[in-house]
Amino acid sequence: MRRGWIGLLLLLTACSEPQPEGELLYVAPYTSACIGAGPMDCMRVRHSETENYQLFYNTIEGFQFEQGFRYTLRVAVSEVENPPADGSALRYRLLEVVNREAVGP
Repeated sequence: MRRGWIGLLLLLTACSEPQPEGELLYVAPYTSACIGAGPMDCMRVRHSETENYQLFYNTIEGFQFEQGFRYTLRVAVSEVENPPADGSALRYRLLEVVNREAVGP
C-alpha cells in the first residue's frame, strides 16, 4: 500500500506546473514624494492588480526605475539580518521584468 502512495505522489509532482520563484510587484509609472530617513522620492507598488498602490521606501536590487512606465516585476524577498534602525528588514532583488508598459502623462 505504501508504494502506491509514493507512486501517486511522484505522478502528481511530475504533472504539476512548476511554481515560479519570487513574488510579483506592480509598480506605478510615477514616484511620489515621501519622507524616510529624510525627504525622498518613493516608488508606489502593490502586490496584486486589485489593491491600491502603497509607498515603497525600499530599493529593488538590479532594477532601474524609469518614470512613465508601469512595471510588473518578479522579485525575490528575503529578510535582512540585523537591519539598521532606519532601514528595512526586507531585501528585494529583481528576478525578472515581466512587463514594461509606457503610459501617457
